[in-house]
Amino acid sequence: MTRVGLSHTLTALNAEWAQLQHSSRPPAWGFSPGATLGEVLASVRDDPDAVLGGLLGRQHAGDALAGRLVVQAMLPKLVLMAARDAEASLDEYLAAFWVRVATYPLARRPGRIAANLALDTLKSVKAARPRAVIALPRVPVPDPLADATTVLDAGVRLGVIDALTRRTLEVVYVGGRTSRDAAAVLGTSPDAVRWRCSKGVRALRAVAGQLVEQLAG
Repeated sequence: MTRVGLSHTLTALNAEWAQLQHSSRPPAWGFSPGATLGEVLASVRDDPDAVLGGLLGRQHAGDALAGRLVVQAMLPKLVLMAARDAEASLDEYLAAFWVRVATYPLARRPGRIAANLALDTLKSVKAARPRAVIALPRVPVPDPLADATTVLDAGVRLGVIDALTRRTLEVVYVGGRTSRDAAAVLGTSPDAVRWRCSKGVRALRAVAGQLVEQLAG
């Protein structure tokens, strides 16, 4: 994730929280001793499951402000997770987190709420991520030293992939790069890398028999 994207999102959230934190705690929030929203947030450190559980219960009952406090409580963790992720942005983590907050099974998982929310969010983000790597077709070759580049060269000779697709497949599969890293090397976008990889692999698989003949010739 870029520092620009991280800074923009954090700036908006922090500006909103600066206005909210001194507001009085709603009377229905009897699960926290804090008198203001800022004090409610601070009380999460002392009894995280009780306070987060109370906030989640209120959020599930339609109290959006309670959900916003859960986000604020978990924001440092979400920022750290996004900063360590080269593929997803803080916005994507926040979107996944909001879904987890809204659907968290409080009755079934009343303990370790913060850890559960973080892990569930990470799983959601990863599950939504397009896979950049699709296995190249396994082609039996007479030379045991033949590698993926040999298969790619044969594909070019057969005319089923062009030079740019060959280079893209080489950077991803031979170089072991992610779609984002490969895009930086190739001067294109991660989506274009994924598209070329998918199209190229399908083309090679379709002529696996001819590839065998090429490599055996």
